[in-house]
Amino acid sequence: MVRLFSGDDMFRLFAGLMLALTLMAAPAAVHAQIAAQPAPQTATQGEAAERLALANRFIVLIQGDQLAASMRQMMTTMMPENPNIPAEQNQIIREVTGEMIEVMMPRMFDAMAPIYADIFTVEELRALVAFYESDVGQSLVRKSAAAAPRMAEVAQAVIPGVMGEMADRLCDRLECSADQRRAVKAAMMQGYPAGG
Repeated sequence: MVRLFSGDDMFRLFAGLMLALTLMAAPAAVHAQIAAQPAPQTATQGEAAERLALANRFIVLIQGDQLAASMRQMMTTMMPENPNIPAEQNQIIREVTGEMIEVMMPRMFDAMAPIYADIFTVEELRALVAFYESDVGQSLVRKSAAAAPRMAEVAQAVIPGVMGEMADRLCDRLECSADQRRAVKAAMMQGYPAGG
């Protein structure tokens, strides 16, 4: 049986996915300029239903479908190829990873709506929806999606350096020998180009 990816590869893929999700969700948090306070716990059923409906509308407005496509592109670009398996198998792995991202994203959005509904007040959700329904809000969504491939390139350029620094910090705290330090760095840098 061919070993497709090591635990380190999967960790990097997962970490990259979380980074990408954070980067893609950032405009919603930053550009709306709303400081969310927990929604009152004494909300009526009608208010809770309105918050959930607004949260779902907000997710639609930030175009989760485009986010899923951007995530698929970013993750398949960032995913390192395993040199120990044929290129055809690497391609299949990339395709399946992309497919699974598209399966995962709607599930994530379904799970996110109740969280937004719980955290934001009705007024805040109305403001978010109004912002993202505006021309500026829609422009932000389109431009954020257009920026995603460039963000992936930036992440690919930055991550190797950060991984190297992380290896050094781990070894500094764990008091690694020189050989252990080299091994830790090599393991963390596997799949990333030299430099960074």
